[in-house]
Amino acid sequence: MYPNEDLVYTIGVNDYSKDWLFAHVVRKIDSNMYQGTTWQIKFQLGKVDKSGTYKLRAAIASATLAELQIRVNDPHANRPLFTTGLVGRDNAIARHGIHGLYRLYHVNIPGTRLIEGENTIFLKQPRCTSPFHGFMYDYIRLEGPLEGLCSS
Repeated sequence: MYPNEDLVYTIGVNDYSKDWLFAHVVRKIDSNMYQGTTWQIKFQLGKVDKSGTYKLRAAIASATLAELQIRVNDPHANRPLFTTGLVGRDNAIARHGIHGLYRLYHVNIPGTRLIEGENTIFLKQPRCTSPFHGFMYDYIRLEGPLEGLCSS
């Protein structure tokens, strides 16, 4: 699906039904060589609560010998904000669609990692020894801080 570059999805511009692929897989670069991929979700924030904690919820419908690394606004950060580590052996991407094991991850994003204006969440799948290594996403949601949203 993305032979030359990774998926870039911009909130408010792209249409998830046309522009988002449910399976985050590797890229074939040679007859028997594959490359990990980093997808981007771009979004605008008008105001950032620097003292608050934002919550990224990533629901995975399937994983096959993959790793999800999440970075925010710095694709080359030495350490990801979050990593699943190596997960999954259900092979739903290749052929066993009903065998996917559901996983739900809650990632805390400090407000200090976000900026007013354009932000980017980087979803990296670096494991790449087979064309079937990857994830099938169910949903991804970013929530703002709860502090200050409710009054008594």
